[in-house]
Amino acid sequence: MRPFHVGNILVSSFIERDGPWRAPTVMFPTADKATALLHLKTMAPEVYDAAQDLLVITYQTFVVRTPKHNILIDTCVGEHKPLRGPALDFPKQPWLDGFAAHGLRFEDINYVFCTHLHVDHCGWNTRLINGKWVPTFPNATYIFGRIEYEAWEAAANEAERNEPRSAIWEDSCRPIVEAGQAKLVDADFELEDGIWLSPAFGHSPGQVCVNFKSQDNHAIFTGDMMHHALQCAEPDWSTCFCPAPEEAAESRKRILSSVADSNTIVVPAHFPGQTAGYIDSEGDAWRWRYMKFNDGIPTRVGDQQSTPV
Repeated sequence: MRPFHVGNILVSSFIERDGPWRAPTVMFPTADKATALLHLKTMAPEVYDAAQDLLVITYQTFVVRTPKHNILIDTCVGEHKPLRGPALDFPKQPWLDGFAAHGLRFEDINYVFCTHLHVDHCGWNTRLINGKWVPTFPNATYIFGRIEYEAWEAAANEAERNEPRSAIWEDSCRPIVEAGQAKLVDADFELEDGIWLSPAFGHSPGQVCVNFKSQDNHAIFTGDMMHHALQCAEPDWSTCFCPAPEEAAESRKRILSSVADSNTIVVPAHFPGQTAGYIDSEGDAWRWRYMKFNDGIPTRVGDQQSTPV
C-alpha cells in the first residue's frame, strides 16, 4: 500500500500474507456465483484471480504516525502459534522485516489497536521469548474492545486447553493483561480528540472500527467489516467467518451508508493492492473506489493510479 496522509497523520502498512485465497461462494455462503462474476468483471484486477476463481486477500498491519504517537492497528497472525488452521494456507511474508522497514523499534510503539481478536488480527501482540509469551511492544498500551475481550475470555474458559479459542487467548491476549498493558474500552471509546472507536459488531461479538480525523480529513479502519469489494455491491453477503451474519450485514450497511459519497478514506484490513479507498453510492448498494493520487495527495479521482510500496 502506498503511504498516504490524513491531515498531519501518516498511514502506511506492511504485509504478512497476500494472495489468492477462497472462491467467492466459499467466502460468502449466500453468494450467487453468476452475480459475483458479474461484479468482479467491473472491479480492479488485483481483487480476483480469475484463472483459479479465487478472491485475493491481504493480511497486513497498519502503521499510523500522529504528531504524538506511533500506533499499530491489527497485528496479523504471528510466529510459533499453534492451531491456526487452514485459513492461513497462502503465501507468507516476513512480518518482522516489514516492521523494521518502517524505521521503528518495538519500543517505539505507543498504542496497539485490535479491531477484534481473531487469529489474524492479534498474533504479533506477543512473541515467544525463552519459552514464554511476552508483549511484543513493551511500551505500548493495547486497546481491546471490552465486549470483544469478554466474549473471547468466556469462550477460552469454556474451551479445552489448546483448542483454537483457548490457544489464541492464552498466547495473544492473556500475556498482555498479565503485563498490565491492556486497556479495555467501550465501542465508542475516544483516545483523544481525533482518535476514536466506533462499533462494527457481527463478524465478531465486539468488533470496532478505528477512526482518525486531522485537519478536517477522516479515515476509518474497518477491520473485517468487509473482506472484499464484493460486499459493497452485495452488502448482505457476510463471510463464512461471521458468527452473526445478519448483524454483520447491518453493521456493514450502516457504515457504508455513513461514509458514501464523502471524502472519508476507508481502510479495510484485507483489501489487496492499495487497500484504502472511497465508497460511492450505487442504487440500493455501493461501489468500491480505490484511492488514487494527485501530486501525492490521496483523492477519489486522480491522474495517477497508486502503486503499492
